[in-house]
Amino acid sequence: MDRRVADIRRSAFEFVQDIERLSTTGEIMDAMGAPLKKHGFEYHCVSFLATATESLEDVLLSNRLPEEWLKLYIERDYVRDDPAFRYAKTVVRPFRWFKESPYDPEREPRAAEVVQRARDFGILDGFLIPVASTAGRMGQIWFGGRTLDLPEHQLSALHLMAIYAFDRILKLHGSPARHKASLTPREREILTLVANGKSTWEIGEALHISSRTVKEHIKHLCRRLGAVTRTQAVMIAVRDKIIQP
Repeated sequence: MDRRVADIRRSAFEFVQDIERLSTTGEIMDAMGAPLKKHGFEYHCVSFLATATESLEDVLLSNRLPEEWLKLYIERDYVRDDPAFRYAKTVVRPFRWFKESPYDPEREPRAAEVVQRARDFGILDGFLIPVASTAGRMGQIWFGGRTLDLPEHQLSALHLMAIYAFDRILKLHGSPARHKASLTPREREILTLVANGKSTWEIGEALHISSRTVKEHIKHLCRRLGAVTRTQAVMIAVRDKIIQP
């Protein structure tokens, strides 16, 4: 395994286990951003995904963006036309900001304007991580900069950090604590393997069960934990000390 990849995975689990000690949103984002700086990440933005009647100011939880860019973004109400925010409402996986969020520059000039103006402020690339939050609505954490070199196959580690960070930020904003769920020994075993990056097939081979059975176990444990994805299930289980990756 590439040393940088191993460092990202290790940093993710250290972050999850240490975050309860952090008492402000700024501390959380600094802790999350520290291991990412070497990969070109300079800025961040944390928010809920705005509804049709909300502005970015209404949903913004934390940011470290160029001040003039944030001011322009709010004044121009770009949240309505930002192709990344729109795309985040349709997917659950992290994606490359702008490069993977579809829009038609000719039919959607405002979307093209968002992309171009971001570049004017040195924001050329980024990753956006959608989060199914404990507040019952979708949120997102975005990291970006000029040039990013984070291996895309390691987005699962970044996803884990983002989900946990969002959950902790909500607690600091007064979101009520969730009831801790319990898992069966087999479910804990499977989720521990998921946390260590094993595929459905690999888990089945290790436990001598079919891939279909693995998928059923994951479906049930996600329901028990109130998770939308297996990544979020890992986050919740690590947070509540149900598993030890």
